[in-house]
Amino acid sequence: MAKVKKVKPLKLMITIVDRGKSKKLMSYYKSQGINFSILCFGKGTASSEILDYLGLNEEEKDVFISTVYADDIPKIFAQLKEKTEFHKAGKGIVFTISLDSIGGMSSFYALTGISKEE
Repeated sequence: MAKVKKVKPLKLMITIVDRGKSKKLMSYYKSQGINFSILCFGKGTASSEILDYLGLNEEEKDVFISTVYADDIPKIFAQLKEKTEFHKAGKGIVFTISLDSIGGMSSFYALTGISKEE
């Protein structure tokens, strides 16, 4: 019978910042071993009144979609609080979404950066 390894839970971590402010963030994520991140370009559709109310000054955004081990989230969030101004209105936001299933081990290996031999 094949030996079954316990798989650590993953979460999707979504980070949204003003367009052009993502270079440092990408370097930080790589330094933390976050192996899978996609950078997307976002454009807000809210009216200027809503943007003003929320403290957002720019419509164009950089959106990171990353996979992170659930155990690492508290450490990453604490360090982001120290290194960024996310706690201030309009400076960015980060949140996670539970990732309850992945379609096959090949997908898991790609999302975690783990090789099949490990």
